[in-house]
Amino acid sequence: MKLDSLVLENFRCYDHSEIAFSPGLNVVLGPNATGKTTILEAIYLLATTTSPRGGSARAMIRHGESWARVSGRFTVRERPVTLRVTIGERNGGRSGTKTLEVDGREVASARDVIGRVQAVLFWVGELEVVKGAPAARRAFLNAAIGQTSPRYLDDLIRYRRALRQRNEVLKSAGRMGVDGRVLAPWTQALIESGVPLTMDRAEYVDALAQEASVLHQRLGVGAEGLGVRYAPSVPAGETEDEVEEAFVRRLEETHVREVERGSTQIGPHRDDIVLEVDGIDLRRFGSQGQQRTAALALTLAQAAVARRRTEAQPILLLDDCLSELDVSRGAAMLDLSDDHEQMIVTSACCPEHLEARLANAHLISTGGEKISCAPCEGEV
Repeated sequence: MKLDSLVLENFRCYDHSEIAFSPGLNVVLGPNATGKTTILEAIYLLATTTSPRGGSARAMIRHGESWARVSGRFTVRERPVTLRVTIGERNGGRSGTKTLEVDGREVASARDVIGRVQAVLFWVGELEVVKGAPAARRAFLNAAIGQTSPRYLDDLIRYRRALRQRNEVLKSAGRMGVDGRVLAPWTQALIESGVPLTMDRAEYVDALAQEASVLHQRLGVGAEGLGVRYAPSVPAGETEDEVEEAFVRRLEETHVREVERGSTQIGPHRDDIVLEVDGIDLRRFGSQGQQRTAALALTLAQAAVARRRTEAQPILLLDDCLSELDVSRGAAMLDLSDDHEQMIVTSACCPEHLEARLANAHLISTGGEKISCAPCEGEV
């Protein structure tokens, strides 16, 4: 799949900009604070309906305006797909609300959009997947698996609802204790949705680990080996029955503590991923360079797993990688563009040691008042 064109209206720093893209390698060049990352954010927003930056949707609207819109025209399996996200009041919505459209028709929910186009993003926030709290790694799993499995998103929604309701029951127990008749239905709902989440995450991390190890080596890290391991709150068995039995047992073991604390103490909301280089915990002991390379390898591995699962190549979005990687790793990353139908990279400058490799890239400049594009060699 590939992005053919992008239109930004009142989005962040852009008033109205139309950008054309090409298959293969696209490089967005421009000084800092000229909207390079915003372009990648807009593409990711179309694919997932959310911003990687988090925060409120209202923050994406250009200062002084009441609405923003991002539109993208894609080619997916040789068929055109148009996605559009409108934020704010233009269509009568409240400030900050989102309206989602697929091929010109409004759809009811994000589930109707996610998966139609797949985009994998590496940006500074991805470093939190390596060095941040477990919540960042769970968010990574949810975004990655969710783009390839609508069922996973359904299970995640059901699990979060059951968890929220179950915690409300635990919090309201007080000195009177917990009414088991009230708690039981939410416990059952928690298990029914949590078991497939655990199974899906275990399967996904196994596939991710295999791809990440190979790609970590291809990035020119030498003898260092990257290990990726799922650390579930509930032991992941071979079958759903085994996971369910473990879930029930762990809930029973932690019941006293969860009543004392007013919250559910085990389940997928407590999962983690362990990342190691040669057996060393990257979160605690990895250097900044090791953490960055591992995060990039995970992003590339996410794209590889998505391709295997859907038989379609996701669009790869890489923010400010060229200036941050050394000569060998930067060159290795660009070599990987041959493996992807489309890669969009941002950079503040074109490093001299990579000029030859960028000679045939499609260049997009954000430095002037309007975005300009330079077609790669051989384009009409």
